Amino acid sequence: MSKRNIDHVSPKVKPVSPARRKKSSQSSRRPVRHAQRRAKILAQRTARRCARRCGPARSVLQKMLGPLRAAVAQAIEDKQERSWFPVLSVLSMLICGLVFHLFGLSSMRATVEKANCLPALGSGKVALSTFSDAMNSPLRLSVVRLVFQNLLTRFADDLPRQLSKFRHLAAIDSTILHCAPKQLWAQYRKAVNAVKAHVTFDLSNGIPTQFVLSAGKIHDRNYFEIFLKKGWTYVVDRAYNVYSLFDDMMDLEIFFVTRMKCNAAYRVVEEKRVKCKHRKLGVITDQVIRLGAGATEMVNNLRLVVFRTEEGELMEFITNRFDLAPTSIAALYRARWAIELFFRFLKRTLRGVRLLARSEVGAEIHVLLALITDVLLRCLAKTLKCWRKARRHVPVTFMRLARELLLMRWTRHVETQLSSTLL
Repeated sequence: MSKRNIDHVSPKVKPVSPARRKKSSQSSRRPVRHAQRRAKILAQRTARRCARRCGPARSVLQKMLGPLRAAVAQAIEDKQERSWFPVLSVLSMLICGLVFHLFGLSSMRATVEKANCLPALGSGKVALSTFSDAMNSPLRLSVVRLVFQNLLTRFADDLPRQLSKFRHLAAIDSTILHCAPKQLWAQYRKAVNAVKAHVTFDLSNGIPTQFVLSAGKIHDRNYFEIFLKKGWTYVVDRAYNVYSLFDDMMDLEIFFVTRMKCNAAYRVVEEKRVKCKHRKLGVITDQVIRLGAGATEMVNNLRLVVFRTEEGELMEFITNRFDLAPTSIAALYRARWAIELFFRFLKRTLRGVRLLARSEVGAEIHVLLALITDVLLRCLAKTLKCWRKARRHVPVTFMRLARELLLMRWTRHVETQLSSTLL
C-alpha cells in the first residue's frame, strides 16, 4: 500500500463510555441550573425589597401584639434581664395568657395546645411544664407587673378642660375569685377557699390601674389606704368608712365620695340652701356635718347630701368635696357602677374567675394576664376611627369577632368589620 493511501486511512473511533457520556450531559445542563438558581436568588431579593418597601403582612394578632411587644421590651430593659426561662420568653408567656382569656379556655393544657398553633410564638413549641413553672415564678411576676404598668401609659388623660375637676377620679372595690380546696392560703369561709382582688378603677379612662390580692376573709377597708394618692377623688361603698382615715385624707388633700351607714352618728354643723333646680332633680338636703360621736368623732367637717332617686329610694352621700354641686355628688357615686361592670366582664367574659395556677404568685399572674388582655383589646379598639373613648370595657361582640379574625390579615375589610361592633 502506498504512502498516499496510508494517509487517507480513517483512524479507529474509540467508543465513548457511559460514564463519560453522563458527565458530558451534566456539564451541558450546568448553565441551565446556574440560570435557574440565579433567577431564584433574584426573585428572593426582589421579594425582600418589596417587603421592606411595603412592610410585612400584619394579622389581627400582630396588630394586637404591637403595644405588648413595646411594653415587654421596656420591662426587660428596666429589669436588665432577658428571661428567667430561656425556653419560654416573657412575650410567649403573655401570648399564652392572651389565648387563655381570649378563647375562654378552662385549663393550662388547653392553653398550651392552642398557643402552639399560633405563628406568633417565634420561640417554638411551649411545654406544659415550662409554662407551669413560669406561672409560679416570683421573678416572672415582677416583670409581668412592669409590663402591665407600661401598657397603662398608652392611655392618656383626654378629658376636656371644662371637666378638669373630674380628671383624677377613681373607684375602689373588691371581688371574690373562688379557689380550689387545696389552696389553703386563700382562706375565706369554712370549707370554702377564695381570694379577694382589691382593684382601683380609673373612671376617667375606664381602665384598672392597681390591684392587690388577699385572702377572701380580709376586710376591704384594710387595703383602702395603700391605693390613695394626693389630689385624687375616690368613690367607694360603705365598707370603706373609716373615720380616722377620713381625717388623714382631708389633711393630705385626698377626696372621697361614699354612702353613709344606716347607724352612723353625726351632728349638723350647717344647713346649706338647696337650689330650686337641684331640688327638682332629687336633692333633698345639703348639710355640713361632724361625723361620729364621742371618741370616734372626726376632727374635720364633712358634707352630707340626701338624694332621692327616680325609683324613690333615699341615698345619703358623705364627701369632702365642698366645691361640687349636690347633683354632681350623686352623679359621681352613680359612676362607681363602672367597676361592677368591669368585674362582670373580667369574670364572665375573660374567664378570670377560674385561676390557672394554685399558688399565690400564680393567682396574681393570672389576674394580671386578664387585665393585660383587657388593655390590649382597648388598644385594638382605639386604633379604629369609630372608637368613642368609652369609659367601659369593649363590647363582647368586638372580642368575639377579634377572636374569629385573629389570624387574618389586617385589611380595610377586617377594619370595617371590627368597627361595626363599636358603633
